[in-house]
Amino acid sequence: MFGEVPGRVDRRAAEAVGRRWSRANALLSVTWAWCAAELVVSLVALAWTVLSGPELPLVGSPKRGDLVGLAFVALIVLLPMPLASWAGRRDADGIDWRLKPDGWLMYGFIVGIAQALGLFLSITYTALPLWVRIGVGIIGAAVPVVAALLARRAILAEPLREIGGSEFVLVKGLRSPQGGGEDSVKITGDSMRLSVRTAAGRPAGQAAAKDIRLADITEIGVRPARPDDGAWAPLADGRGASLPEGDVVVIRTRTDTQLLPADTELAELLRARAALHGAEPARIEDWT
Repeated sequence: MFGEVPGRVDRRAAEAVGRRWSRANALLSVTWAWCAAELVVSLVALAWTVLSGPELPLVGSPKRGDLVGLAFVALIVLLPMPLASWAGRRDADGIDWRLKPDGWLMYGFIVGIAQALGLFLSITYTALPLWVRIGVGIIGAAVPVVAALLARRAILAEPLREIGGSEFVLVKGLRSPQGGGEDSVKITGDSMRLSVRTAAGRPAGQAAAKDIRLADITEIGVRPARPDDGAWAPLADGRGASLPEGDVVVIRTRTDTQLLPADTELAELLRARAALHGAEPARIEDWT
């Protein structure tokens, strides 16, 4: 239901990206269809309640015709899907929501759980036993959550380099002396953003960020870290982030050189993503 692979795709990566998107697309369709089905069932249950006129125990003391309680439940049932659609269209970064696998979790968790809650409250007015209503609520929440998680995994499963030639938004953690995933690189369709908080000592109070346009990258290479490399990024508090042991990805642009404490896979992913915007960056062969 979400169409072909969104964004641009390098023809060399089209098959691998297409397979991943096909699986993710099917799972996202399950998430959407399940939430829509819960909405319909909830509305039917509420309509039955109004027509049959049972006691409505949600608000205040039980009494016939508790329309305030019905209106409250109706809002929970009706709002999640339109609000999620509105939020997806108005995202400030202007990136198609289909290209953001991490954002899919919002639909699965927030919308899925909200719709399940609405369904649970809607059938509260029926004569179904409590254990049945609880079971319906749990299953109602679990299906969209699991489907969204699996859809995200379909795109972000290793090896990530398979989707380098696409515009899916990726967040890749970088090595740091302290670990903990404090440092990362976010790769969009046309740029990459470094976010750095750690150094040899305590983490900085806030992350320092740097943006690099992929079209500006001219060379990419991988080599072991050197004792004379020094800091690879400045922290927000003025200190320099030190390089941990291991491989270092070297990115050269038209204006500077950026080091990243990461492995070969990130280098290949960046090379493939940068190729969408012109010539593929050359491999660095001369380390002198």
